[in-house]
Amino acid sequence: MASIERPKSGDRPPADLLPALRASGILGGRLLDEIQSRVVQGDYPSDPKALAERLVRARTITPYQAKRLLSNRPRGLLVGRYVILDRVGSGSMGRVYKAHHVMMDRVVALKVIAPEIASNERAVARFQREMKLVGRLDHENVVRAFDADQAGGMLYIVMEYVPGESLGERLRRGPIPAPEMIDYAAQAALGLAHAHERGMVHRDVKPSNLLLNEDRRIKVLDLGLGVLMEPDNAATFATADGIAVGTVDYMSPEQALGREVDGRSDLFSLGCAMYHLMTGKLAFPGESPIDRLGRRINAPPRPIQELVPDFPASAARVIEKLMAPKPRDRFESATEAAEALQALIRPRTRRPAQPPPPREETAPPPPPENEPVAAPPAATPSPSAAPLPRLAAIAARRPRAVLAGLVLALILAFAVGVGAGSLLM
Repeated sequence: MASIERPKSGDRPPADLLPALRASGILGGRLLDEIQSRVVQGDYPSDPKALAERLVRARTITPYQAKRLLSNRPRGLLVGRYVILDRVGSGSMGRVYKAHHVMMDRVVALKVIAPEIASNERAVARFQREMKLVGRLDHENVVRAFDADQAGGMLYIVMEYVPGESLGERLRRGPIPAPEMIDYAAQAALGLAHAHERGMVHRDVKPSNLLLNEDRRIKVLDLGLGVLMEPDNAATFATADGIAVGTVDYMSPEQALGREVDGRSDLFSLGCAMYHLMTGKLAFPGESPIDRLGRRINAPPRPIQELVPDFPASAARVIEKLMAPKPRDRFESATEAAEALQALIRPRTRRPAQPPPPREETAPPPPPENEPVAAPPAATPSPSAAPLPRLAAIAARRPRAVLAGLVLALILAFAVGVGAGSLLM
């Protein structure tokens, strides 16, 4: 299976499109025979360009396939079990294509690793080891991998196709507002946390690896491919620098120094990506990759509030913690970082104070056994209770007179009692 290559501008179009179409392998034999029969009968034009346009209108082939066939380069439109439909993009790691799995009738994204990387045996060994971990990832904020293989000297990985755009493409329309970007970063942190919990470090978090789908959901791309950037003992400085170009702007200090990295390195890269996407400026600018690497080791970035004056102080503190030069000063995990980011846009609301529960009246203790229970007092006040407030008022004004009256009343009551007793005798 030949590797996918760019069509050469000097290639001449084929005199007959059908042999090129047959050599590509993208159509079945029965369909090819039908197309040939229609050309012979005059239903389809015999001119290669006109025939290609007719097949594109009929959606038998795609415009990208037609361009490749007309450039007389049919090889590489079939990669393993996948038919190449279109070219999506390219980068330092390789090229990405929109492809179709014929048997499963599934549209996927197929990334062909750059030949200079695929020819490195150590890089291939790291790729194969990492793909075993990638296959275990299953999270809504991670681009899922379906397949990975090596065929004809070509190394490729097959992933879910995500309609939308990367945040790097979104940046071309201007900086992303802080609330929107913080939401995206929180989603990315959740995806990274899922990978970290399974023993994977991304090593290449950057705007172009953060995909925004049509539902405004962020998906982290290229998990597992960062190991291909690791220089080995046989790598020269120029080779290592050439691979790092384009990602150096988001690299952590420990990764730049070639030290062992963990998930906190990805958090630094996420902070750098956030800084760039919200301000439109790199956190560590410089004239060369070496200069930009040195700045993150020797000096902090320019405060983000100088570039975005209304940037909240609480959000600035989270960014600073993500981009702390030393790993121990960053968030302990991507989960912790996601929680801090989510709290910025969805702060916890205080619960309203609840009224105190009604006080329960305690019943009087039950009487001892065999003791009659006293009847409760009558609810209606007795008539004699009415003058009591009046007597209390008089006692307050003339206490001596009241006391004398009480003594006299007692003497009279005693005398009456004595008299009554003598009569009875």
